[in-house]
Amino acid sequence: MRKALRGLFLFPYICSNFIAMKKFFLFKRREVDLSSTAVSDSGEGLDVLAIPTDSLAFMTAEYGKILIVFNNSTIYEESNLIDGESFKKTSVYVSCEPGSEASLIEDILKFISSDRTTSNIMRFDAVLGKTTASKAIVSDFSDVRAEIKQLPVSRVSQKSSTNTFIGGTAGTAFGAGNTLDSIDFGEGNKPVIDFSESNIGHSSSNVNGWTNGGSGGSTYNVSSISGTIAYTATGGAKVNGLSTASAAIEAGENLQLANDYTASGEFTFYCVIGRTKDQIESSRFMGPVAQGPTSSNLLFLDTYDVQNFKILLSNTDDPEGAITIPSNRLIVSPDQTAYVFVIRRDADSNIFVHDVTGSVVGIAEARLAKPNVTNGDLIIRYIGNGTSNKFQGNVARLGVIERDIGTSAASKLALDLGKLYTPKK
Repeated sequence: MRKALRGLFLFPYICSNFIAMKKFFLFKRREVDLSSTAVSDSGEGLDVLAIPTDSLAFMTAEYGKILIVFNNSTIYEESNLIDGESFKKTSVYVSCEPGSEASLIEDILKFISSDRTTSNIMRFDAVLGKTTASKAIVSDFSDVRAEIKQLPVSRVSQKSSTNTFIGGTAGTAFGAGNTLDSIDFGEGNKPVIDFSESNIGHSSSNVNGWTNGGSGGSTYNVSSISGTIAYTATGGAKVNGLSTASAAIEAGENLQLANDYTASGEFTFYCVIGRTKDQIESSRFMGPVAQGPTSSNLLFLDTYDVQNFKILLSNTDDPEGAITIPSNRLIVSPDQTAYVFVIRRDADSNIFVHDVTGSVVGIAEARLAKPNVTNGDLIIRYIGNGTSNKFQGNVARLGVIERDIGTSAASKLALDLGKLYTPKK
């Protein structure tokens, strides 16, 4: 009996020592902010991740970085997948000097296998630029990228899949789907407005209409045009800065919707604008591509400011209503010709801006009292110059989703648009 009791009291001691011996990886990409998320297909928003080292599946390398892959570290306990699809394991990319990839992997293996480490945590902190792995580089947030997948991928195409049997019938096994003109918006994210290059109406070399491909249908078709807007039938870096056709809108020109579109709560706005290198060198200013019935409704670039995003919302009774959102990345550059922007407002009226990299490049925290309130109505009447605020650019895609699709989905949308519309050099 005494021996049994001794063993019983030793059990907590053994467990506590086992836990103390357990080792962890700690990955920190950015400081946690309003755009941070617990899971992400692209890695955007997944800013802090801790995983026990005994979840390690394998490590491998690409030029200048290693890939660490983990078992049993996904957000789901079970999945119902369609044939040909799989969930990728949780993984983390860490940068290193080219040529030191194997050495970094060896450093990690030594940390895991050694019982004489000074700490049980191996850190990769891109915020402080510090790491306990001597061969790793963590000087920038792009040096650490963790991915916990929300969506499965097709094993053939390696693209994310949103196929589901939910809502399907004998004729449509996977439901209606939300793919419009090569962009898969994902379940529940079908745009109410989607102007794509394939729906630009034109006569000869001029635009004469634009059909809405979103769920709002003809309610938001372009009904009238001011000025003579050139139709660019083929894309190219030196043609319109894009890989597709576009509407070349200059100062004083606009396309007017048949009815004003108003978003009073959450929204996700996206657009693709092209500018050739020559056009950018002539003028780096693009201006607000979406404009409302008055000059107090603008989205999202200032006519004379290339360092900040600018948004003006309605119904705020705010004479100083412009919301200025500093960009942490150069907005316009001669080295870039295809510009993708995804702007979303969440349920709490915080506003986020993603660019072609998929990253969040600007945040406006919710402000419900004057000045600069973020909860006013978004009203769109014009594409281009509907008011005295000038816009110039080659527009290939523009749309609105009537909800905040979140950091991960917005990042994926920006990346997908970038892949589709960026011309080959």
